[in-house]
Amino acid sequence: MPLARVNGTEIAYSVMGTGEPVLLVAGIGGSGGYFKPNLDAFAAKYQVVLHDHRGTGGSRQDRITYSVPQMTDDMVALMDELGIEAAHIVGHSTGAAMAHDMALRFPKRIKSAVLYAGWATSDAYFKRCFDVRKGVLQQSGALAYVKTTPLFLSPPWWVSANIEKLEAEEPVAAAALAPTDIMLSRIDAICSYSPGEELRKITCPSLITCAKDDHLTPQFYSQRMAKLMPAADTFYFETGGHAVSQVLPDQFNTLVISYLDAVIAGRKWQSPALNYPEIA
Repeated sequence: MPLARVNGTEIAYSVMGTGEPVLLVAGIGGSGGYFKPNLDAFAAKYQVVLHDHRGTGGSRQDRITYSVPQMTDDMVALMDELGIEAAHIVGHSTGAAMAHDMALRFPKRIKSAVLYAGWATSDAYFKRCFDVRKGVLQQSGALAYVKTTPLFLSPPWWVSANIEKLEAEEPVAAAALAPTDIMLSRIDAICSYSPGEELRKITCPSLITCAKDDHLTPQFYSQRMAKLMPAADTFYFETGGHAVSQVLPDQFNTLVISYLDAVIAGRKWQSPALNYPEIA
């Protein structure tokens, strides 16, 4: 991935495809590679931009106090560097928080927001989950953190069906994880991000989505967002966990691309019918 020297740091990024600019923005892990299962489908229709958040992946590992606004500022600076005046943002979890923040502070830079597995309020459950993840990382190390991650991100049926693949990939994922101090600061950043009533001010077209069996940012988090953003569209996958874009990539691609196509065409969106795998 090339490096963009922006906002006092270096951000690794990649651009694929042509058409309307769409930024696929990753969650707490920060790596644009999170969206690998979705990239070809999106790049066939749009100009897709991926980036590694500061401190993660191929971007510079700066020792700073991380925050959601800082992550958003880096993303907007990258858009400036690439000559993108405004874009559609598909944000997963932390990426959804960045989309919130961008819509609130840089409303002219965002054409639409897909808020995937996001939250309006950082509540006790959210903080408890991330306290546990922080403890695993601090006390047991990167490999243990990576091994526990599917328990938070993926539905049990998918973990069981993919255990050999997960175990084979875990050492590589642990080696690629951002340094512990950076990950801890990033986790603190999202635990302190709680926009609440501010979300009422978002005016761009928005789709709020998650899976019904997401147990890291549960469905009622998305429902809370929807109450604050009554003009937003909503869709809840029957299964897929917190990482539904990886667990059910075809279904995720179909849903989000249908939404972006409707926004770009200026027509009312209707959710497509989706097929789900049989779970033995």
